[in-house]
Amino acid sequence: MNAVREWSAAICMAALVAAMLQGLVPSGSMERMVKFVIGAFVICALIVPLAKIVPKISMGIQADSGSPVNSQLEKTVEKQYSAAAQESITNLVVSELNNIDIKCKNVNVIMDTNEDGSISINKVVVILAKGYGKDREKASAHLEKTLGLKMEVSSDES
Repeated sequence: MNAVREWSAAICMAALVAAMLQGLVPSGSMERMVKFVIGAFVICALIVPLAKIVPKISMGIQADSGSPVNSQLEKTVEKQYSAAAQESITNLVVSELNNIDIKCKNVNVIMDTNEDGSISINKVVVILAKGYGKDREKASAHLEKTLGLKMEVSSDES
């Protein structure tokens, strides 16, 4: 409570000093510059005491970093990150196959998340649409060449 009292006293003193200076300044071309300087002074008088409080607040926040809510949030973010990576690779595969006029039915990306948070793509399983079974080798070679990933291409020819 003492800190709030000191802060309010500092603001009052800054306002009094600003009012006295503004009363002493003659009107004219210097008036705008003096008002600007007085405004900056008052803003500094408001902010400086807060700068002493902010490090204490940030230390309190860091102490709670191991809470279960944060770990749950991290797991959710990891899942979203993984889903986005899978969707991105799927779109790349479909796009590359469309470039060589081959349609696919399904793309399955098999990947793991490492301890450092990076994603390792183990394999991409591509199932070609009906009628494209003869293009398996062509699709596999093209995808491995352009994307640089290990591919397993099969067809939907039952």
